[in-house]
Amino acid sequence: MIQTDAATKLGPAVVRSLEDGRITAEFEGEQVSAVNAIAFPWTPNKGDVVLLIAQEDAHYVIGVLQTQGDFTMTFPANVNLRAPKGAINLHSGEGIDMHAPDVKVTGGKITLLAKTMTEKLGNAFRWVGDLVQVKAGRSRTLVDGASYERCERRVIKAKKDVRVNGNRIHLG
Repeated sequence: MIQTDAATKLGPAVVRSLEDGRITAEFEGEQVSAVNAIAFPWTPNKGDVVLLIAQEDAHYVIGVLQTQGDFTMTFPANVNLRAPKGAINLHSGEGIDMHAPDVKVTGGKITLLAKTMTEKLGNAFRWVGDLVQVKAGRSRTLVDGASYERCERRVIKAKKDVRVNGNRIHLG
């Protein structure tokens, strides 16, 4: 513990609980009630080691020295991440999950690189102004109900056989 003057104390404390926005922590062998005064929206976990400053009966958590659980940041309203002169990169050793009632991605160019991609949708709609091109080693489409395709012209080219199998085939 560092003592800055006779009435001010600074040192590590262990979070014991969180109630009504106040942190109960063990500081110098006593249970104290402290205000979270950290500049970013950190949510404490029981067992976290924090930097606490005390002056008379006022206690403030001003830093996080060690966290025991997930690091959670809660914001009361909108959040904006900006890098006006650089990029924003997110890295994770396990995964990244996004949950929201509405997700919107806007960009001049979107590149997706993955070993495997799985999409599960109730409905999917895609509007493309010019060209849609798929390059694949193999392609398979499975449709439970009817399949309908409308176009101005259709060209099917195959280096080998083309098979059409149905109870009835209508041409023209």
